[in-house]
Amino acid sequence: MLFRARRMGYRTHKEERELRRYETIFVTHPDLTEEDHSTLLEKIRSLSATGNGDILKIDDWGIKKLGYEIGKSSRGHFFLMDYLAAPHLVRELERNLRLNDRVLKFMTVKVGDDLAPETAKALKEVRPAEKVNPAGEPSPAGEVPKKDEPKKIPAEGGEGR
Repeated sequence: MLFRARRMGYRTHKEERELRRYETIFVTHPDLTEEDHSTLLEKIRSLSATGNGDILKIDDWGIKKLGYEIGKSSRGHFFLMDYLAAPHLVRELERNLRLNDRVLKFMTVKVGDDLAPETAKALKEVRPAEKVNPAGEPSPAGEVPKKDEPKKIPAEGGEGR
């Protein structure tokens, strides 16, 4: 029965409860006021709360020049949202962004697959200045993993060619 339901496109309860990590970048009209932005962000937060999602951070990147005009606008106000959600919540969030006239463009990217409950809990507790490595352990933001430097091979013989 379970395999037949999956084949038909239905989701099971277990699949709906799995949280995944997503990032959504959305661009709004540059002429919007702070009040309009706060209203939009509050709507996004309420959608996330009703859909059992957790917003890790929302970065305001400010007004930037667009690569091409969108709806007669050559500039846009950029936001980056990092969050944990089930796939049905992402579809609902994108639907609301699509229907909102203030949003010019948006794009959602899945950053991580099914997260273990311990990893999701660690992500919620991490401060914004810290990053989480794939094992789920927080590491300081200033710490950059060192890459192996290419080994220099000494010239053999010392003779010119």
